[in-house]
Amino acid sequence: MISTVKGFEEHKISLKVITKNIDTSTPEGRLFFHMNASFDQFQRESIVENTKAALKSARKNGRIGGRTLLMTNEKLCMANAMLKDVENYPFISDIIKTLRIGRTTFYRHLPPRRNSRNQTRNLSSYW
Repeated sequence: MISTVKGFEEHKISLKVITKNIDTSTPEGRLFFHMNASFDQFQRESIVENTKAALKSARKNGRIGGRTLLMTNEKLCMANAMLKDVENYPFISDIIKTLRIGRTTFYRHLPPRRNSRNQTRNLSSYW
């Protein structure tokens, strides 16, 4: 913001902020503008510093942020077993429904090159 105002000043353009009653065409207005900018910058840096300290404290206490994982090691082992059991789980959608996970989650953990199923099956045997 300050660099923008400096660019305006180079072109002899003044800034008037109606909501805060700041006019950079006067010395008092420029002083007030720069004081507000300094306080805002201080506030932003304080928020960042406090956030980092809080995250560090949380990690120290054993808490980890973020969403809980849907695909646990247990579900991953079950999915691998289900992939091999083509008779009871003929389709990937059967595995996904049983494990109660999304298709994207399934393929994120078990990409097609890694799962041993043949994706191009002869579907005439199911009719």
